[in-house]
Amino acid sequence: MIKSRKKETDFIRERKITPKDLIYYNLNRKGLSSKMEIEEFIDICKIDEISTPGFFKQREKLNPKVIEYLNNESMKLFYNNFKKEVKTYKGYVLVSEDGSDFEIPNTIKTRTDFESKNSRASKENIARAHVSMTYDILNKFVLTTEVDRYRASELEMMRKNLIKAKKLVGDFKIIRIMDRAYASIPDYYYSNKEDDKFVVRLSSNSLTKIRSEMTKNDEVVRVENDWGRTSKYKQKYPEIYDFFIQRNYIEIRIVNIILNTGEIETLVTNLSKEEFSTEEICELYGMRWGIETNYHYLKESMKITNITSSKKDIILQDILSTIYVFNMLQGIQNDLESEIDQDKYKNKMKININMATGYIKKYLIFILLEEEHQKRKQLMDLLDNRILKHIVPIKPNRKYSHIGHKVDNRYSINKRKAY
Repeated sequence: MIKSRKKETDFIRERKITPKDLIYYNLNRKGLSSKMEIEEFIDICKIDEISTPGFFKQREKLNPKVIEYLNNESMKLFYNNFKKEVKTYKGYVLVSEDGSDFEIPNTIKTRTDFESKNSRASKENIARAHVSMTYDILNKFVLTTEVDRYRASELEMMRKNLIKAKKLVGDFKIIRIMDRAYASIPDYYYSNKEDDKFVVRLSSNSLTKIRSEMTKNDEVVRVENDWGRTSKYKQKYPEIYDFFIQRNYIEIRIVNIILNTGEIETLVTNLSKEEFSTEEICELYGMRWGIETNYHYLKESMKITNITSSKKDIILQDILSTIYVFNMLQGIQNDLESEIDQDKYKNKMKININMATGYIKKYLIFILLEEEHQKRKQLMDLLDNRILKHIVPIKPNRKYSHIGHKVDNRYSINKRKAY
């Protein structure tokens, strides 16, 4: 109750709608109109009639951090109490960090709260929020989420996410796997200082002088003082500025990977050669694609960008509650995929995430409302059985060519959503 309040005076009087109801409502949203969502929810929960404006007024009182808290508690429970079930790579939890711009209701308030992006089509400013996530690649959970203004610093959001993620995984150490946007000397500095392990792709125009002096494709190098580089840190990163002025250097490992096309992909890491070979560094970076698939599921199957209000706290409720449901679904999926009899099929099979999403949206609210243990278990079994009926093959070595500016049919017949 305390974490649900934005102010001490919120939720102190007995009302038709409680914080628990509001949390359940957020978890149960199905992408309908607000009025239909509220009417359906009231019918299911047998709540006294309340108007749509009255319901939204109560939603405005709910602190979105309570949803983040619930997700954090479930993550801590998994990583601390079920350590044998946690999938790792050489004992490390592999996480990928990435950000995405989310379309939000385009109003003066949202353009002020989150900033705006110029639309090339209409030449008008349109509201956007920037969302950054830390995703556990092997266990398929979204560990932490930062929601900020459209032009917020990717690096600062990533550092905030990392601090929170380390608290959730308990005794496990983390390796961050990131794309070019996160390659930066400040991150190398803080990662080495705090013993945070990372693998990041380097852009072609970064550290060019150091790379030209390399004699091997896998080499430990020094990043030393460069006045053009160091002067930029004086205001924003005074600690790093002083570090370089005192003739210190940052030690990193640069790994050049020659692709099938003949192109060279350059990775930077602080993982030692003794612990991780060149091939293993390449394999780790290849796993980063999991977060791209994750964003696709969240946007396409979970409808995370289906925002219901222009109020900042309700936007946060919508995003965080969708991630919480996604993690519930991933927990169920992780359990059920181990029950699939893979010997019966030509290809390895996995749960159909689109159908699983539809079923969890159909049954979750009834499971949450059921107070009798045996009946709740029966509903869980029903949910599991329905999900297990829908499995799809994993096609090995499947590749997709990228076609720029391709125009898709938004309502493609084979991409209809399950809810």
